[in-house]
Amino acid sequence: MNFRASPLAIAITAAISATPAIAETTERDSATLLNQVTVTATRTEQQLKDVASSVTVIDSEQIENRHVKDISDLVRYEPGVSVSGDTRTGPGDFTIRGMSGNRVKIITDGVSQANNFQLSLTRYINAARNFVDTDSLKAAEIVKGPASSLYGSDAIGGLVAFQTKDPADILKRDGDLTAGFAKASYSSVDKGFTETVSVANRSGQLESMVLYTRRDSQETETYITNQGDVFGATKRGEANPADNRVNNLLTKVQYQLNDNHRLGFTGEYHDTLSEVKVRDASVDGTTSDDTKERSRIGFEHDWDNAGLAAFDRLHWQLDWQKTTTGMKTLVPAYVADYGSFQRPYPEREQDYNYEEKGFQLHAQFNKELGAHGLTYGIHATDDKVSNKSVETNLEDGSIKNKDYIPEVSRNVYGVFIQDEFQVTDKLTVTPGVRYDKYSYKPSQRVDGMNFEDSSDSAVTGRLGSVYKLDNQYSVFAQFSQGFRAPDLIDMFYTLDNVTYLIQGNPDLKPEKSNSFEAGLRGGTLYGDFEITAFYNRYKDFIDTVAIQDPKYPWGVTRAENLQKAWIKGVELKGQVFLDELADQLDGFTLNGSVAYAKGEGEVDNKKNPLNSVAPLTAVMGLAFEAPAGNWGSELLWTVVKGKDESDLSSSTSFEAPGYGVVDLTAHYKPTDEITLRAGLFNLTDKKYWAWESVSNVAPGSNNMDRFTKPGRHFNLSAKYEF
Repeated sequence: MNFRASPLAIAITAAISATPAIAETTERDSATLLNQVTVTATRTEQQLKDVASSVTVIDSEQIENRHVKDISDLVRYEPGVSVSGDTRTGPGDFTIRGMSGNRVKIITDGVSQANNFQLSLTRYINAARNFVDTDSLKAAEIVKGPASSLYGSDAIGGLVAFQTKDPADILKRDGDLTAGFAKASYSSVDKGFTETVSVANRSGQLESMVLYTRRDSQETETYITNQGDVFGATKRGEANPADNRVNNLLTKVQYQLNDNHRLGFTGEYHDTLSEVKVRDASVDGTTSDDTKERSRIGFEHDWDNAGLAAFDRLHWQLDWQKTTTGMKTLVPAYVADYGSFQRPYPEREQDYNYEEKGFQLHAQFNKELGAHGLTYGIHATDDKVSNKSVETNLEDGSIKNKDYIPEVSRNVYGVFIQDEFQVTDKLTVTPGVRYDKYSYKPSQRVDGMNFEDSSDSAVTGRLGSVYKLDNQYSVFAQFSQGFRAPDLIDMFYTLDNVTYLIQGNPDLKPEKSNSFEAGLRGGTLYGDFEITAFYNRYKDFIDTVAIQDPKYPWGVTRAENLQKAWIKGVELKGQVFLDELADQLDGFTLNGSVAYAKGEGEVDNKKNPLNSVAPLTAVMGLAFEAPAGNWGSELLWTVVKGKDESDLSSSTSFEAPGYGVVDLTAHYKPTDEITLRAGLFNLTDKKYWAWESVSNVAPGSNNMDRFTKPGRHFNLSAKYEF
């Protein structure tokens, strides 16, 4: 592949090459790429320039200015990170550097979120993981690469950490007061209206807040929007008609007992209702009625300045959480043509429910011992996972209970320790290790089958270092390990359908990984940058294999620890402060990021590309903030390379073409209390497919237009603060 120097690369080179005479002054009043603060990468508060891994921080200002309304929008301008989804369930799973689904851990305020639960043979069962409302967030952090040594199972591919707003984020000032905001927005892409209101109060040492968001929308448009009521798979490109509703409630109460002790209570409730007319199905008249709910109640305690031999600071929290997904599908009567025979199906209703509920306990201790900063703690999860699937024949009233896995009691325990060791003024070394043990205890509730208990454990380590070359530049490197406990569906999902058999495998071993990452960072008067190279090696990957059995003409499938895989790549991000280059460019900043990755999986000594790896992606932006601080704008250009046969695991995958998309956003404050925002997206009305939406779509499909992203559309919002 041939690369040419882009304007972004040239500008970053200029920033790197700042002359020593003027490069000694590198501090700016405004936020820069490398002085953003992360609390996730090392479980301690650090600036990005001081951590030994690649981390992205997205704050509430970026969320609002870029009109983020869901998790897909959240990572729209983050190369190497994407969100998959479909037209029925909406945004679903994060993909980070080619790792997706339950291989990426999601936490909200330190609480692990529910796993995805999806059956490959049916579209009627898909418990996605989108249970957060972006209007409630003050920040989102993305750790790229394995984070199991600090966060345990499911972080083998990375970590997404959401932080919800606190009362202080609404109050903003000291003293006793009441403050809040009201915000309304409209999105043309789904005819969506959103209203958010929040009120916070401080009375003495007591702070409290409530935040409520309501969203009402229709289907998200595809590029094709004029096919009316056309039904069927042939050439259909318009999205399925849908009506969506979201409610999100966040409440917090925090009390400062004294200088050293602070107590906190959090209550969260999130529900989503989606009604869809599934016109792209093989059966005319199919409709769905889906619900998603998440409830959380949490208590936390911070103890600062403890001065004990064991710790200087303690944070612990106990949370109860319940997550439920319900998918109800009405399927009219039809006759299925299987070629050699036909089979009639009666009108029926599929009613599927999946639930996770239980407690999570987390405690973290910090201790300063000279040049050593110790962080250690425990994490425990005790919950139950269940599903209930009922199929009702609407013609004769008969009912079939089709539970796909038994009810499972799940216990996960982890202990970890990390040492941030300041070896010299220039060198910091951070070793860490974690031990995790998990156990699954299934009931015997699926067709009388017997299921054995399953348990296993894993030890994961991490060694990171940052070396400051001088006041401007530093290098960093990290070796980290990851692991992931097997999904319940792979262990216990068993279905005997006469012609085929799906077997659960309770003997599955955890997936494991070794990851290497190294990079260079620099910050000068003219800008800052970070370039990272990574190599991730995975083993005991869980994949589905086919087994020949004469009793089942369509075969037997079973999950096995078979696959090995590796992913390597390079990422670059940076910004150039154009106002430092010319007085006429006061307020202008040039931003950019690029991500390239390549991966292969190996089964039975046969190597194939990993379809989950995103194509080469670059995002370039020109931003302006008025010196008076009352208005600003940003022009963003996203460029994605197309996928070809060499990137795909088989010829049965769609070769998504490359594309370039231009977006423009602006914000204006006519008064201190009012902020108006507008955004115009896909400015050139480009027709394109996002790879994460079509990676599993066959190229011969007649309705590929149904998977296109929206054409030109706009967002508007107004916010009043008091």
